[in-house]
Amino acid sequence: MKKISILTLFILFYSQIFAQKNEIGVFAGGTFYRGEVSDFSWKSPGALGGLMFRQNWNRAFSTQLTFSRGNAKGADRNSTGAIAQQRNYEFTTRITELSAQLVYNFYDFGHFAETHPWTPYLFGGVAGFVMSPQNSQDNNAPYTTMQFAIPFGVGAKFMVNENWNISLQFGARKTFTDYLDDVYVTGTRDPKLFAGNPNDKDMYFNASIGISYVFQSRPCPSFYKIRY
Repeated sequence: MKKISILTLFILFYSQIFAQKNEIGVFAGGTFYRGEVSDFSWKSPGALGGLMFRQNWNRAFSTQLTFSRGNAKGADRNSTGAIAQQRNYEFTTRITELSAQLVYNFYDFGHFAETHPWTPYLFGGVAGFVMSPQNSQDNNAPYTTMQFAIPFGVGAKFMVNENWNISLQFGARKTFTDYLDDVYVTGTRDPKLFAGNPNDKDMYFNASIGISYVFQSRPCPSFYKIRY
């Protein structure tokens, strides 16, 4: 009996913590690059997709864990610079990222009483990623493929109904590597063209639309209401 009582209390406690606070979702969009090969441009995004888990602590703050995979791309042919035209280089780098973020909602938002049906938000956090240049043929590259980044950005969330949210998000990743584009000097590369700038680290950006499911382990209270 004692074991059953403890198990019952644990289930009740877990359901109270989990109810109306946790979300899981998916998102898709584009990944953009800025570095030696090209400046930021909306014209040539790489594909992006991922999964999200969000913990809503209250109406203002959430934490979320995301796993994503995207392709950062760049090409010298899109630049008018003399060095870029002479180098005529292009790349695609697959980025696999795991990120933890803190989210601040400007409006009271969530599946609580008396909340807004949408809110703009800010986010920031930490991320680890693995970069895999798709056109690299050098096994002696002067960098490690595992890197860290600082993600930050803006977004907007929309409450569809009791169980579903839609979000739009744009975020930057400040990296600590200059090799996202696989630009470095080797025996077959001209140092004048591939030296890069180690003081100006590469960045990548993610723009996405997502949909998430809000767990409802108990019926919504009668006072549940959205403020319009």
